[in-house]
Amino acid sequence: MPRQRRVVEDEDEEETTQVQISDDDRAEESGSDAAGPSDQQLAKKLIRYALACEYSRVPIRREGIKERVLGKNGRSFRRIFKLAQRQMRDVWGMEFRELPMKEKMTLHEKRQAMKSNSQPRTGSGAFALSSTLPAAYRSPAIITPSRVPSVEEEATYTAFYTMVVSLIMLNGGELSDQKLQRYLLRLNADRNLASEKTDLVLKRMEKQGYVVKQTEGLAAGQDGGDQATTWHVGRRAKEEIGLDGVVGLVREVYGHPENEDFDKKLKSSLGIKDWPSAAVEEENAGSAMEEDG
Repeated sequence: MPRQRRVVEDEDEEETTQVQISDDDRAEESGSDAAGPSDQQLAKKLIRYALACEYSRVPIRREGIKERVLGKNGRSFRRIFKLAQRQMRDVWGMEFRELPMKEKMTLHEKRQAMKSNSQPRTGSGAFALSSTLPAAYRSPAIITPSRVPSVEEEATYTAFYTMVVSLIMLNGGELSDQKLQRYLLRLNADRNLASEKTDLVLKRMEKQGYVVKQTEGLAAGQDGGDQATTWHVGRRAKEEIGLDGVVGLVREVYGHPENEDFDKKLKSSLGIKDWPSAAVEEENAGSAMEEDG
């Protein structure tokens, strides 16, 4: 694993990735499913590669796996991936989860997509690792922040991006830049993020897929033109934090209130009718741990 988090490449390149049954996959399906010694070694190599990517918050891309792990064994992708997935679940308590595809947000992007004659994608071709441990074992007392660069810096960054993502989701999935800046000012973000400027942290979050910054207007990019900048939830945040993570954060901030009016307002802000199952499981697990304590 790297000793230090590195700057992540922009995820826009994933737009060129097509996830469908290729000729290589068809050739692989005609082969044997038996996992030999070489397959085991490739699966271990894939796991090491995935852990390194996840540590740096870099998407685990299908093309990257073929290039850096499989090499000349590219036709064995599905078989090796399946074997690595099983080992991830059995040994590491994690699994590969495919990230959602990048959404077309601006009118220009939607028009370009309609004009495109390319075949529709069936997936993003990018993955992230997600814990499969029961909620009771995901407590901060058990899973502590990384020591690199430091426990305090990692905990602060995790709390910050979770808070920003929650604010966006609580505002209907879209938050203007002016409103976000007002929130950050009220939270004294500049003081609480003493190691970095807030703008730099937001840029890092954008590169790592936690948020998407969208700027458009009638005369975008021209002198004197009006531009509207909005923030949206990124693909990584949808997988890593999700709706259940936002619900858990809000309940924690408000002290887990047992109040129907509170629940009603929270559901309305998030635009949901029922609580996500993971949030209910986490709430029950937390209550059980408090009783045991």
